Amino acid sequence: MTKEITTYNNITPDQVTLIKSQIAVGATDDELKLFLHVADKSGLDPLSRQIYFIKRSGKMTIQTGIDGFRAVADRTGQYIGSSDAVFEETNNSPIKATVTVNKVVQGVIGNFTATARWSEYYPGKSQGFMWDKMPHTMLGKCAEALALRKAFPSQLSGLYTGDEMAQAGKDGIPNQGRNINPKGGSKQLEESLKVEPTVEAIADGIKTVVLDIPKVEVPSPEDSNKFLETAQSLLDEGFAFCEDKEIHDNIINNLSDIKYETTEANVKVLRKHAKTYPSNQEKFQSVAREHAKRWKKIMLPDHYKHLYEYMNDLNSFFPEEEEQIISLVHEEAA
Repeated sequence: MTKEITTYNNITPDQVTLIKSQIAVGATDDELKLFLHVADKSGLDPLSRQIYFIKRSGKMTIQTGIDGFRAVADRTGQYIGSSDAVFEETNNSPIKATVTVNKVVQGVIGNFTATARWSEYYPGKSQGFMWDKMPHTMLGKCAEALALRKAFPSQLSGLYTGDEMAQAGKDGIPNQGRNINPKGGSKQLEESLKVEPTVEAIADGIKTVVLDIPKVEVPSPEDSNKFLETAQSLLDEGFAFCEDKEIHDNIINNLSDIKYETTEANVKVLRKHAKTYPSNQEKFQSVAREHAKRWKKIMLPDHYKHLYEYMNDLNSFFPEEEEQIISLVHEEAA
């Protein structure tokens, strides 16, 4: 039986091989086909980082930045621009943003309007560094992405911006009216930042959430789980920290995966990162030492045990001689 070979208009066979090994790492054959189909159809180049393959908890999503959306719309010859975002605010903070995209349809200018609400898109303190710093810009970009997808469904269906995906849950599915990560998301974040946030700055941004001890002696399961997730996010930032945002995002995605299922591909990527960025060893270990006692106080025993096991998992990616850190953390928490 002859094996069917899929051909693409904008992607060569050699590029397919390169994309599979370098861009869509961990993709199944079907996921790779879908990713290549969307990239080819949209005209966005995976090798130039115009479109991203993201896998969270075993679920694939395809992402780009707002500039990628505009480029796809512009190529149709029907896109004639969009309005500035119109905000509804409370105490100078946006609660919703509305954007209208203008498109020529059979010689007539049509208006396609969409609204993004803060309550549906804000990813929370642990993931909301840029949202806290530039709330209007971030919410406005989500509204524009919604409006562009509404105006150009054939070209943008199934494609999301990193800003929209910031709030994606365990299934990796974004809210339709609603990746890792303070430095993650679209490439436009990089343009917005004159200085990349350090792991210390990110830690400061979520420290109040991590260390806020409940007034009740025993936290509720919901609160305890929230503290667990935030503690894991802080540990992840120490482990994944590097100046290259794309590498950082890839490591955060792999760390997200191992919280649910660890594959050989995850292990290979994380071990390589730990070897390449040995200074992150001290960042991760310092975070664990500093907060161990308080984490134990604000979590239920099962949640703290899970966190302790997660610290062991992270530590296992470093050289064996450093495994003593976990016993030190255990002593700190005692």
